[in-house]
Amino acid sequence: MVARPLVAFASAVLIFHLLPALVGDPAADWIDLVTPFAVLGAAALVLRAVAARGLPVVAAAAAAILYVDGHGIHLAANSIKHEHPRGDVLSVANFWDEDWGHFEWHLGLFILVAALCLAARGAPVSLTAGIATAVLLGFTFFTITVEGGTWWLELAATAAFVPWALRARRPVLSSCAGAYALGAMLIGIWAVWQGGVPEFSDIGWI
Repeated sequence: MVARPLVAFASAVLIFHLLPALVGDPAADWIDLVTPFAVLGAAALVLRAVAARGLPVVAAAAAAILYVDGHGIHLAANSIKHEHPRGDVLSVANFWDEDWGHFEWHLGLFILVAALCLAARGAPVSLTAGIATAVLLGFTFFTITVEGGTWWLELAATAAFVPWALRARRPVLSSCAGAYALGAMLIGIWAVWQGGVPEFSDIGWI
């Protein structure tokens, strides 16, 4: 059964992507170190549950490389910014963290989700597990892409996943497409409320 591993994956994504912002430094750095192991380990459980092989496994491996590399760049640049909070070093670190690091990290995550959808194909998922997955991932996609400045990437993923799900009508794919749709809806509400898409940290929320 893929339902439990799928919910475990969605839970790992939510917990390990959001917890660092809640606990603050220096504990956040230690959680960030564990994040790739937790998220990719949970994804591996999904792949194992559906006996994945071939293209989905190759796509998942490529996604894992992007995810780990982007996350590592983000973490390293953050550490550099803590040591050099001003000057030329800060501007360079900001690029690798806020711009490139977040983009590569989140792109890797979205490709990983696509790989899981390809691998699961018609694997059954209960309504409860499907809704839980959509809500957990959707809220996480909203928060990390707004704070990471990659909200446009979430909207692009929504534009790809929703038509795919409507055409293929597969349970895991439908749950993930629902997550992207929820994330896009929350981004839209945020944009209307704020008159744009500011990061939460820019307005003092975190």
